[in-house]
Amino acid sequence: MFGFFKRKKDDEDPLSDLKTVSRWMQELPAGDIYSAQEQVVQSLIQFNHAGLGMSKERLQVLMHLDEHARDMQFSLCGQYLRNPRMSKVIESRLWTAIHAFYWEITRGYHAFLMDFVANPGGSKIQAAVPTITARAIRGFADIFKWRYFRYEKVEDKLWLRLHNLYRISEFDGFQNNRFKLYPSDATPSSCTEEYVQALLLSPLGAGSLTPKQIEMVDHWLDNWSERTTLDSSYDPERHFYLIDTSKGQGLKHIRGGTNESSYRFLATDKVLEHLRQIERALKSGAAPVTLGLGEEFRLPDGYDLLEYVANEWSAASERERRISPRQPAQGRWEVLRDLGNICNRMRNEREIASGQSSRQTLSPEEILDIKLYGFVTERTKTTYQQRTQEPREVMLERWPVHDRSDTGLGIILQGEESEWVKVGKLLALRMDPGDIWHVAIIRRITRLEKNQRKIGLQTLKGSAHLVQLEPEHAHELGYAVEDGAYGNAVPGMGLVFPEMDDGNIIVLEPARYAHGRIYRMQAANQEHYIRLESARDKGDGWLMATYATV
Repeated sequence: MFGFFKRKKDDEDPLSDLKTVSRWMQELPAGDIYSAQEQVVQSLIQFNHAGLGMSKERLQVLMHLDEHARDMQFSLCGQYLRNPRMSKVIESRLWTAIHAFYWEITRGYHAFLMDFVANPGGSKIQAAVPTITARAIRGFADIFKWRYFRYEKVEDKLWLRLHNLYRISEFDGFQNNRFKLYPSDATPSSCTEEYVQALLLSPLGAGSLTPKQIEMVDHWLDNWSERTTLDSSYDPERHFYLIDTSKGQGLKHIRGGTNESSYRFLATDKVLEHLRQIERALKSGAAPVTLGLGEEFRLPDGYDLLEYVANEWSAASERERRISPRQPAQGRWEVLRDLGNICNRMRNEREIASGQSSRQTLSPEEILDIKLYGFVTERTKTTYQQRTQEPREVMLERWPVHDRSDTGLGIILQGEESEWVKVGKLLALRMDPGDIWHVAIIRRITRLEKNQRKIGLQTLKGSAHLVQLEPEHAHELGYAVEDGAYGNAVPGMGLVFPEMDDGNIIVLEPARYAHGRIYRMQAANQEHYIRLESARDKGDGWLMATYATV
């Protein structure tokens, strides 16, 4: 899997002893974190394949390397999460490097623990066992999380290894001992807390959240795991989930009270009450950062994330059920992605239908140029030429429908086709060229067997109407911006849905949204002013908001 990490056979082993590894890490390229971490992973692979004894000295080398490579690892993780639109090649390289580090570090700790379990009396690492057990549990949790980012299913054998690590801590009685796993940790933790955090995150890795959302919830759980308990006996008033530590699987909803020696029962009542308290505090005006939600948390869409998390951790009877059942379906749908491509396609098809396809009308940017300068600038001409070429570059795809309901579609994709697919993408679909476009949002991605992906789409009710949006007093805004870069003063396009039950709904570019902002909206032969109201939803390159006519 990590074949691009090649060992250097002729080089001195940098992990031969504690002094050598310390000096070697100081010599890593400080200005190139990716290359430095790549060298760390190369050395870890060599360390894990060396076939040497599990001595106390070698464990000290592994722990030292782990502790001092954490800052580089966290920098790479932050780079990955801050750039959701990176190219597939860059994303794959970065993800693989991050996952490889977690994999090799965890593999190293796991090997030492298995050696200790096989010969506890003759081992010299017993004093370090609680620490490396907790680190290995956290390592598996990190591996699982990064696989959730790619909508991958965690193999049964990895779940079994995680469960066995927790059972080791139980057997030796240190599962609840609290200590700092790493010197840089802000707070102490325990094997139970690390284990529970991995368990609580598992229902959220089912393919409905973005990597940034999963990371945000994982950050919350750094402080929330202690609000849960893991018990060996069942209490129907408190326990909604169980874990069968003898099987390679994660959390399961409890369908009936039973007590097996391998069962552990998870109580989430306290963490659910904490979520309700946070929501009440937010509605009372509290700042999200003061509630431990982090600096990335944003309202109002943050309410949806809190509700989703609470729903996943609740009792099965309280969980939200599917609004409309899906039925098997057949056929292939034309698919177009991203708001700009959808709007351009709808505009071009409307011009063809009205006989204006020979470019008889000026673009919004050209109209603004004429208002400001009396002529069309070369910059605007170049920009228009580039934009008019985009619809030809973004080709229509044809997706096979697996099932459908009144509110959604299920699609099965083979292999790595449509690699751009991710949760939150805006799509337009239709059965044939004579049909209207139906706008949909990717809500769920599930990895299936045989290298397949199940894509769950939510379809928006009714047909979308293309509109042009020109900010109020655009001619007053444009002259203040240099070099023709008009920003939000340039007219743009959006989609309105007059048949939605939630009132007047518009989908537009996120940069064009501000609560209370007024636009002149042109649709077909109609024109009126609108005021943007609350944001309802948003995703990759689009935002949905309500509006009122003024």
